[in-house]
Amino acid sequence: MTWSIRGRLTAWYSLVVVVVLIAGAVAVAVVEDRLALERLDGELERLMLTLEGVMRTEFGEGLSLQAAADEASSEVVAPDRTLVLTRPDGDVLAVWGQPLADAWQPPLGAPALQTITLNSMRLRAFSRPVTHNQHRYVAAVMVSLDDIESERERLLLALSAGVFVAIVVAVAGGWVVGRQSLYPLTVLAGQASGITERDPNARLHPPNPNDELGRFAGAFNGLLDRLASVLHAQRQFMADASHEMRTPVSVVRTTAQVTLARSLRTEQDYRESLAIVEEQSTRLARLVDAMFLLSRAEAAGIPLIREPLYLDELVGDCARALRVLATERGVDVLTCGDTEVSWTGDNGLLRQMVSNLLENAIRYAKGVVTVTVTRAGNGATIQVSDDGEGVPVAEQTRIFDRFVRLNPRSNGAGLGLPIARWIAEAHGGTLVLESSGPTGSSFIVSLPA
Repeated sequence: MTWSIRGRLTAWYSLVVVVVLIAGAVAVAVVEDRLALERLDGELERLMLTLEGVMRTEFGEGLSLQAAADEASSEVVAPDRTLVLTRPDGDVLAVWGQPLADAWQPPLGAPALQTITLNSMRLRAFSRPVTHNQHRYVAAVMVSLDDIESERERLLLALSAGVFVAIVVAVAGGWVVGRQSLYPLTVLAGQASGITERDPNARLHPPNPNDELGRFAGAFNGLLDRLASVLHAQRQFMADASHEMRTPVSVVRTTAQVTLARSLRTEQDYRESLAIVEEQSTRLARLVDAMFLLSRAEAAGIPLIREPLYLDELVGDCARALRVLATERGVDVLTCGDTEVSWTGDNGLLRQMVSNLLENAIRYAKGVVTVTVTRAGNGATIQVSDDGEGVPVAEQTRIFDRFVRLNPRSNGAGLGLPIARWIAEAHGGTLVLESSGPTGSSFIVSLPA
């Protein structure tokens, strides 16, 4: 059976109260019993002093030991107490007061306080040997423990009743307190149930934002803010992707419709139409691949395959692969910097990162793109610079966003820089726009050790 939080709070609260009350009741009973016994021992000691005083007085009048004991038995009156006088050899001189069920002789030797049992009757006895001039005797005083035991039973009964009442009150109070304490949580749960994807801006409103539930609601609202941001980014991504994909799909569809509109077409017409379809299909395929890569990256679905490599060789291979594109645009790609810069990373992703940066630089350069590899301790930096017109200041914070293209006539999808930044960050590094102006732009990739 699974208990509710209110039930568990009530149970724990009641258990703690029960333990505390029982411990307190036991402590009270033990202390009260000890105090009662100490009080009774004090009375016995005072009665013993009275008995010894009377005996000394009788001895002072010249009476013998037996005569003094007889006189003391008539002069010392102690209701509900038993007094015993014996000779040192155990011969009883006098016994008076409350009668004893069995014969009893006080122990010889040092004074003693003890609890004895005579015929199932528990007694508290105080005995002491006394010497006065030539007279020697043993005196003892005793009292029944029935009153103390009766008092203990009444105390235990009262404590039990008090503990029972306190437990009932604690259970009821714990239930009420738990209900009142958890009521705001019930309210928050109701508010949370009303938050849907149709209203992602709804938030929890705690009664007291400064208590524990208020801080929990604040943390939950922060989570909702992050989820709303992700949801907005996802919707924006879908809208941007749809917009980017609509153009090549529309071009392909229009080309096909125009080509099929007439029954007779020349071979050249078909070739031109297929060339357009191939170009737009290639653009569409690159767009889909880039979107798929970003989606897997955001879902942490691309494991890095780390292997030893030389960054300068990797950059050189990428530069050689893109020189054909650069030549078509009249741009030279230059590589410089340190050699044999060893590092460990995912070869395929790093090549894609460098290729994206180079392709972006070639697209906006006027004549030269420079790639510099520099060793930085156990890490390295890769700097890609161009001599283009630079990135406008207003756009410098947006260039790493998805589907952002500064040149509307560019056939790019606006995903190259976001993918490059993700690859750098996946390797523990950074990709930043170091500088940009009329003389060109410079991107720097910092890869740590």
